[in-house]
Amino acid sequence: MTRPDRRSVLKGVGALLAAPPVAGAAIRRTNAAEDAFAWGVASFDPTDDGVLLWTRVGGAPPRRRLRWEVAEDESMERVVARGTVEATAEADHCATVAVDGLAPQGIWWYRFETEDGKRSPVGRTRTLPRGPVDRVRLGVASCSRFAAGAFGAYRALAERELDLVVHLGDYIYEDGTAGARPHDPPAPLRSLDDYRRRYAQHRLDPDLQALHARHPMVAVWDDHELAGNAWRDGAAAHDDARDGPWADRLAAATQAHEEWVPGRTHLGHDGRLEAWRSVALGDLAELVALDTRSHRDRQAASAEELRAERAAADDGGPGRTLLGPDQARWVDDRLRRADRPPWVLLANQVMLHPLQVPVPTDSIAAQVQAVGFLVVDGVGVNPDQWDGYPAARNELLDAIGDGGGVVVLTGDVHSSWAWEGPAGADRSSAMVELVTPSITSTSLGGRLPVSPQLLETALRGLDPALSLVELTRHGYLVVDLGPDELQAEWWYVDDLADAGSQRFGAALRAPRRPPMALTSAPAPLPDPAATTTSTTGPPSAPSGSSGAGPPANDDGDGSPLPLVGGAAVGVAAVIGAAVALRRRR
Repeated sequence: MTRPDRRSVLKGVGALLAAPPVAGAAIRRTNAAEDAFAWGVASFDPTDDGVLLWTRVGGAPPRRRLRWEVAEDESMERVVARGTVEATAEADHCATVAVDGLAPQGIWWYRFETEDGKRSPVGRTRTLPRGPVDRVRLGVASCSRFAAGAFGAYRALAERELDLVVHLGDYIYEDGTAGARPHDPPAPLRSLDDYRRRYAQHRLDPDLQALHARHPMVAVWDDHELAGNAWRDGAAAHDDARDGPWADRLAAATQAHEEWVPGRTHLGHDGRLEAWRSVALGDLAELVALDTRSHRDRQAASAEELRAERAAADDGGPGRTLLGPDQARWVDDRLRRADRPPWVLLANQVMLHPLQVPVPTDSIAAQVQAVGFLVVDGVGVNPDQWDGYPAARNELLDAIGDGGGVVVLTGDVHSSWAWEGPAGADRSSAMVELVTPSITSTSLGGRLPVSPQLLETALRGLDPALSLVELTRHGYLVVDLGPDELQAEWWYVDDLADAGSQRFGAALRAPRRPPMALTSAPAPLPDPAATTTSTTGPPSAPSGSSGAGPPANDDGDGSPLPLVGGAAVGVAAVIGAAVALRRRR
């Protein structure tokens, strides 16, 4: 397939809008026009010989020419590439340039300059390895609601030594809910100007700027870059009468995302953005970035609909699609190809592993259903996750096969998890799923009416494939890949505003070949750049948590909770809190 360049992508998306862009609106409202490069610099979608470089210029006329250069050193004395790029009002004064011809596996420094001599900050980026490589290290992040608090976890991640940062979505939130920091605009996002203003607000944050200035990023979107629980032709709370036609809102959200968080994306035959793509990490691994949001069918709305989906999946027939037919075929080809590398990383937004737990009483079932989950034959299911698309999950698992080496990286649920599988009879532990916590968005544990630690124990009791669950903390994930083994580390910040409050949470390792059993790792791998971290042990309970309650699996009087009944009740509370979280965040 011939892929149009990024300018063509933005033109095509912009043509879908009913009204022209509002030029310069974000500049006026951020009060940053006096600093030409107030939004910093960033780099995206590196290859083994190139990278996308980004900046935004303030105080600009409709068109402004910028000079850019790439060097081997931070002082910018050994320049290896240079050129010019335009920042235009049509692209919200953002400028993206595709640099190629660089040496593989290199560290590079770059900057932009206006025609009147104003210079941007100097950014640092990397090209990826080509051919043989024995180690790849990734940072993984998701869910950074601006109103929820400061982005200290982003700064902590910036201080790591990494090949690449993978952002799994909810880079912004479309709601206007007040919080620790006011949103701009202070209302839900509907127009192109709205979405641009929210991205501009995020990118003025110094901690996010630090992350972008130090590491290249591959970003995939989830629902909140569009609207909560979005699907192909709408979203859970979208109302055409109030919010305008969904096609217009989607086009606005898409254009703003491509201006501020660019990638090597392309337009499909229907004119929609196809954000899925793959990134080669030498001969060791391939990152396959999925879009599980904007091409999916509507979520099941009733137990009857989901029961029919399960029946279709059990019979091997088609069902609701989560990826859309074009992406599903592409993913199937990537996973089945004969020259598949030792590791495949699926950058995936919503949880793949089944999380279907007993709902033991009618009163709990009513509570669960009242907040949007479905109870099917006494089991609670989140229809927005892969659980709501069982036929699509079966197709993906069939393509993954039983050869091992597949790692699913997941965000969305504001908590930390690690699973073996999901596994069928012939694919026991042929993959693992690693779930990163949120950067700031309200943790799952923060919505629970009972001790999160109690519920963590209950969850472990329900599923032997679950190796880690932590429901309260904010932070990020680091994944190290070697020829035969991976190591995953969860890092948390005790104070959202302070990267220095970072602490080591947990580490797990798994072999590449099945069975890919997850086992505890004794300590983090060396990281000379992590100067603000403590590796003395797992973090203490955060301030305000309910960790001082009775011991896990204890009902308060010393009697153990019945494992099955207690776990079911506890997990039902988790389900209810999770849906409430998605509705309110």
